Amino acid sequence: MKKLIITLLAAVLASGAFAQSSFPDIPANHWAGDAVDRIADLGIVIGFPDGTFRGNEAFTRYQAALVVSRMLDVFNDNVNAALALTQADLDSLRNAVQELASDVAAQGVRLSAAESAIAGLSDDAAATTARLDELEAAIAAGGADPAVLRDLQNQIASQRVAIDTAQAQADAAYSLANQANTLARQNAEDIANVNRVLQLMQRDILGLKSGAGAVEGAPTDLAGVNAAIERNRSDIANIREFVILLRRDQVALRDRVAALEASDAEQAAAIADLQDRVTALEENPLGISGTISVDYYVGRTTGPLFDIDRAYGLNNERDMGASVFSSGVAEVNGDPRTSSRYRTEHDEVAQDRDDIYTSSGDDISATLRLSFAYDFGFDGEGSPNRLNSFEGVVDFSLTRPSAGIAGPLPSGGANVGDWFNVNSFMTTFEPIGAAPLTFSFGTDVETAFTPYVVATEDPGFVATLGAPDFLEFLDPTVTAVYTAPATDAYLRGIRVTVSPLDGLTLGGSFAQYAENAGDFANELGDNDEVTVFGVDGSLSLSIFDLGFEWAQGSGGVDTESVLYAELGIDASGLPIIDSLEANYRNISADWTANGYNLGASATGFPYAEDQAGFGVNAGFDLFGLVDLAAYFDSYSTEAGDDATAFGVDADVNLFAGFSLGGWFHQASVNGTVVDNLRTYVDADENPVALAGADIERDNNWNTGFGVTLDHDGAADNALISGLNISAGYSMTEADYSRTTLFVDADYGLNVSIVSLTPYVGYRSVTDIDAGADDTTTLRVGAGLSTTPLDVFLAPSLVGAVNYRSTAHTEPSAWTATEMQWSVGLVLNEFIFDNSTLTAKYGSWTGTNISNATNTRRQANGTYADTGTGDSATDISRGDLNGTGTQTTSGYEVIWNYWDLEFAYGVYTNDNAGVTSAAQAFSISYTVSF
Repeated sequence: MKKLIITLLAAVLASGAFAQSSFPDIPANHWAGDAVDRIADLGIVIGFPDGTFRGNEAFTRYQAALVVSRMLDVFNDNVNAALALTQADLDSLRNAVQELASDVAAQGVRLSAAESAIAGLSDDAAATTARLDELEAAIAAGGADPAVLRDLQNQIASQRVAIDTAQAQADAAYSLANQANTLARQNAEDIANVNRVLQLMQRDILGLKSGAGAVEGAPTDLAGVNAAIERNRSDIANIREFVILLRRDQVALRDRVAALEASDAEQAAAIADLQDRVTALEENPLGISGTISVDYYVGRTTGPLFDIDRAYGLNNERDMGASVFSSGVAEVNGDPRTSSRYRTEHDEVAQDRDDIYTSSGDDISATLRLSFAYDFGFDGEGSPNRLNSFEGVVDFSLTRPSAGIAGPLPSGGANVGDWFNVNSFMTTFEPIGAAPLTFSFGTDVETAFTPYVVATEDPGFVATLGAPDFLEFLDPTVTAVYTAPATDAYLRGIRVTVSPLDGLTLGGSFAQYAENAGDFANELGDNDEVTVFGVDGSLSLSIFDLGFEWAQGSGGVDTESVLYAELGIDASGLPIIDSLEANYRNISADWTANGYNLGASATGFPYAEDQAGFGVNAGFDLFGLVDLAAYFDSYSTEAGDDATAFGVDADVNLFAGFSLGGWFHQASVNGTVVDNLRTYVDADENPVALAGADIERDNNWNTGFGVTLDHDGAADNALISGLNISAGYSMTEADYSRTTLFVDADYGLNVSIVSLTPYVGYRSVTDIDAGADDTTTLRVGAGLSTTPLDVFLAPSLVGAVNYRSTAHTEPSAWTATEMQWSVGLVLNEFIFDNSTLTAKYGSWTGTNISNATNTRRQANGTYADTGTGDSATDISRGDLNGTGTQTTSGYEVIWNYWDLEFAYGVYTNDNAGVTSAAQAFSISYTVSF
């Protein structure tokens, strides 16, 4: 009834134009259609006799009188209901809106709880992901723990329950938010209609008063109607504003629910990923992987064994890859993997190693190779109070056999030895304690004072004391060390640093090292003790950075000292200057020999021992066009020798990918210009007389000048994309007697299905000095490959060709040449599915190329034929006159069918008339797990 009255009053009192779709002349969806519909239903308007409404015609006084009369009849019938609305209905409406507010507030609280729960779940999932990443990395490197896997699985299960709960909370909040939205919309419509009625009733109240007396049965207490309206006016306005605010809150709740749904989806995906990863770890908890290889090989050879990889270009700029029978590279000198010499020296690279060996092929071998990417790692805590915790205090592992396990195994399997290994356990613990005082204690404590003073990794302890509150303005740090580097010896020292000002740090060090120190108070009088003390500091002020160190040692053969100072300028905000650095140093010759370094490595010294001098380095940017670098360095040794060097390097970016470079360097020793400081040879090809043993210190400065012109084919503005050109001219040595001219170019060309990579190079080295070997080298070659043709068998081609000729003049004129060419045909769809047939032929010929074998590096750093190892000639050693001509050629065919590989090859070799031949056939199949 309430809504009927509100609607009726709004329609009647506001009517000034009429429309309703039931009248044929009212356009569909007309803006006044609803109002026409209401008053037509109430009988206030009935249309013209022809059934039309004629909404665009003028409204006559007679028509107005008729409409007003019918309206008053309807109003008379419903005015009591209108009066009833004034209080009871408004109170009910107010209560409903207040309940709506309470519901919205409650859902906000519940939604906040759901957001917190999902945020916590997100943190848990992130932490679990991080732990799982560490676990997988440990397994890949060899370390994990089954207990960690179980803990991760339990965490994921609990997170799955939590995310389901959070989902339910979010769904409930979203549902209630939608209900609140519907209720708010409904009440907002009622409030809008009530407000509209109040405005219209107030405007027309006088008209109602005058007209009500003429209507039969009309109420006369219109003053009461007006009073009721006035009483509730402020309430209605407040309710309307309140509903607006509630609708805003409901929209905010809806947005938060949508964000929760998106977060929930992300968390569900993260949990699923965690579950998959943990499942994989559970299926293979030991991280076992490996291969099973079944191989058949037969090789027949005559004469010395030889290399066949060179026939496919492995020693040149373009190649087709190694032979299927290649023995690959090997480390024969024992260099560590981190060394630049690892598997890169003569007799180690593939083109220096023999490949096909003799085997009768009596049997098929089966080999199992295992890898255990798993370690048992345990953390620990200080005992008995558990005040400090430490990660990875002990590490165990399962170790694989050094060689593969040959099969088939006998009944009952095979014992392959001890597989359990203790890799390491922690013997040094740090930090022990907490700020401001911590200790490092154990068998390998590490600390360093300065680059020149104290570096230890020995048994003992290190104590570090930070700033107490009352000295916080100085930010002091105290480091004390006591170690036992050797039997009957000790190292003790203390270092203090303070930072009284921002950018300023000062330090002081004192240390002693003693040997034969086992007796009390040196009762035997045989203690050998050295004492070192020093100061150092750094200052950053504006664009300047200053650093220095001074230290003095005594107790050795002589008292020695080191001093250096460095000044750097941050020129990033300055014009033209890019950088500027200057240094002064005075480093004693026997600082290390007297033991004053106290474990600090000479390779870490900022400046080498036995020099006193200064240096300047500068960089300039000239208007964005020229990059210029300049240096000057001068120093003397304790023996009295002097060295001076200076130079300038420039680089100019031109246009179209071109750049121009130039340089000038000069080095002199004892006032004489030399080739370089390492050889100190003068313009007459004689070494400069030195008072000491050598003169090179931190850099091997040299003498010469040169110019280069380059084109970068990868530059965005390259003249020819893909074309790289480098050309240069230089004159070096003290008398500028050695002239080098070179031009190199390479190009990457793709035409249709063909990729071609040609190159060419020319280098001429001329030295006018007597006995020098002048050389002229020409290199040319290309690589070729095609994409498979879309025809029967899907064939593709691959090829490589390389040619080099080097003319020498010493001891007499002779020429070294290399010619290599190879071609291959690949049938990528050979008759059957997953079937590929490759046939290739290669040839290499070299004249006056090293034909020595097994030229391994000796302990003294030289290379010589050791008489052991393989029989292939070491062509990587380069040109050697008088070795004659070597040739290697042959072919091989490889059929790959579903990872099963058949290979057959035939090759011949001629080393200056000593001939060899080799034939091989192999079948191999490998299964990985």
